[in-house]
Amino acid sequence: MAYRRFLLLFVLLLAMTAQPACRQAEPKPTPTPTPIPTPSLTGAEAVAREYLRAWQDQDYTRMYTFLSPSAMAAIPAEKFVSRYQAIADEATMTSLTASILGVQRALTATAQVTFTITVDTRFVGQFQVENVLDLSYDGQRWGVDWTPKAIFPLLVWDNLVHMFVQVPSRGSIYDRWDLPLATEGKLITLGVVPAWIQDEAKLLSILSRVLGLSQEAIKEKYAYAARPDWFMPVGDITPEAQQAYEALLSSEPGITWREKPIRVYPYGSLAAQVIGYTTLIDAETLARLKDQGYSENDRIGVAGLEGWGESHLAGARGGTLAIISPDGRIVWTLAERPAAVSKSIYTTLDIEFQRTVESILGQQVGAIVVLDVRNGDVLAMVSHPGYDPNVFITGTSQQRQALLNDPQRPFLNRAIAGLYPPGSTFKIVTMSAGMQELGLTQHSTFYCAGQWTGLADGATRYCWLRSGHGTLNLLNGLVQSCDTVFWEIGKALNEHDPYALPRWARAFGLGAPTGLNALYEEAGLIADPDWKAQHYSGAEQQWLPRDAVNMAIGQGDVLVTPLQMANLVAAVANGGTLYRPRLVRRVGSLMGDDIQDFPPQVLSQLPVSPANLQVVQQAMEGVCRYGTASRAFIGATIRMAGKSGTAEAPPGEPHAWFVGYAPADNPQIAVAVVLEHGGEGGRNAAPLFRQVVEAYLALPKR
Repeated sequence: MAYRRFLLLFVLLLAMTAQPACRQAEPKPTPTPTPIPTPSLTGAEAVAREYLRAWQDQDYTRMYTFLSPSAMAAIPAEKFVSRYQAIADEATMTSLTASILGVQRALTATAQVTFTITVDTRFVGQFQVENVLDLSYDGQRWGVDWTPKAIFPLLVWDNLVHMFVQVPSRGSIYDRWDLPLATEGKLITLGVVPAWIQDEAKLLSILSRVLGLSQEAIKEKYAYAARPDWFMPVGDITPEAQQAYEALLSSEPGITWREKPIRVYPYGSLAAQVIGYTTLIDAETLARLKDQGYSENDRIGVAGLEGWGESHLAGARGGTLAIISPDGRIVWTLAERPAAVSKSIYTTLDIEFQRTVESILGQQVGAIVVLDVRNGDVLAMVSHPGYDPNVFITGTSQQRQALLNDPQRPFLNRAIAGLYPPGSTFKIVTMSAGMQELGLTQHSTFYCAGQWTGLADGATRYCWLRSGHGTLNLLNGLVQSCDTVFWEIGKALNEHDPYALPRWARAFGLGAPTGLNALYEEAGLIADPDWKAQHYSGAEQQWLPRDAVNMAIGQGDVLVTPLQMANLVAAVANGGTLYRPRLVRRVGSLMGDDIQDFPPQVLSQLPVSPANLQVVQQAMEGVCRYGTASRAFIGATIRMAGKSGTAEAPPGEPHAWFVGYAPADNPQIAVAVVLEHGGEGGRNAAPLFRQVVEAYLALPKR
């Protein structure tokens, strides 16, 4: 028994130690992986800092280089750049600064950088946003895990950044009695809702009758509506027309209408060049004003007071910069600026007097300016031909183009931008200079034989009265407008000082803008030796005695505007005070808390002694009583004073001038009349002057 147990144990031991003939190699143990070091947050912060610096520099292409591979796969570089650029443009962004607030690890290979951006915009000012930038480490570098939220927290892929612009109603323009010359009104836009149409033939017939358009043109307006239930505008009519046709329009399904605000000029063409007009903004102006909230469908003042006062009349647009959802709902407001109320312009014009003066000028090409001699107020400013500014609101493109192509230039305000030689009206200046510079008196005598050779330059100059005036004194020299008298004075002034007569002309307000407190005006021209040396060449550069004698009678290198001449005689009338002409008396909103007043302003005093100025006044009254224009004043019950002028303007007829003031014994208004190629001033312009004076003095006093 013991033997058997021993034998069994031996066999077992032998089996355990025996080697098999063939066996597989034992598997090697799995090596322990080498741990990857945790990426440093310093690297994440460095990438975020460079990313934000590129944003500050508006270098969106460089920003893209810091994105992680997965972010780059989600948005191509061009779309990334265009999105940032579009947001900057929409926000009118001028600058952006970014500051890192902190860095923290999210997981082992991810990080979050908290930062703030401060954005300066032209339109809604400055705003600040705090945000988080997600970054990940791909084993080689940190990258920004970009989504639109990296711009603004609530900006997801489908949301947009949009500027909502608030446009205040345009201010009005008023005359001196607060009658509206330009104001806000309304038009009625007729339209069609295609889904509502029941009888298209009848609908087209009605709209064609009301709008004056062909049925084909009307149908084309709504034929391609994106949705049949949309309102499709067809044409505009006045509220009066809408009322007249309301029953007819309401009777046909498919026709409907909406109101829209428009600019209205209640007096039509009256004072059109002064008031100006509005038109759709052009591309060049839009590029300049876009940051102020203007858009391509806005109207803007481009002439007259509408143009001059655009910043007042338009107010300041307000806006809300917001993140919006695809359906237009505001998700988050980034910044806001309220709209500033527009202001109105209150002028010195008397619109009913303006109407009368325009009727006096009639269809003659020219201008008339009427000033209050006591303060420089512009009471009437007439220029013909003119235009109706309503054409730019409700007129056709053909009507507008006809005005723009009119060779008579209806948009030219001849009162302030028409340049004319003044002719004999300039003799007022020459007479004043002769008395003050040369010591002449009203009794100084001259002899006119009808022709003059006083320069010994081989030229014979002929007085307008070929038979000659004989012997006459200085006072009667102006009354009779004797050319010989003023040639002699011009020659003597030039010998005394070649700069004397040009200097006196400028002292009377010629050769420079009057300073009218609104609108652009031409400066005119008063030449002198320096000017001639700069503008001529060769022998013509030299200032010669003939230049002075030509200037003495208002010819040669002398150009003036009617406003300058009206201001000149206003100063003579009031005793020598040269005012700055005033067209705008105040600007302000209806609230009345931000009124900007423009009080009368004295520019200078005429350098003429009271005694000498009285001689000029006496001579100007003599012109109307028994001088060159006396026929125009036969039977007048009002004492008037003035000076006629017939200014050579080859190849056509001379320009006809008359400038003066009234009443002569108590001056209230100064008037300048010029008729382009209108012939003789005393015959053709003086009667208009008289009519203007009589119309003004007949006005009801308020």
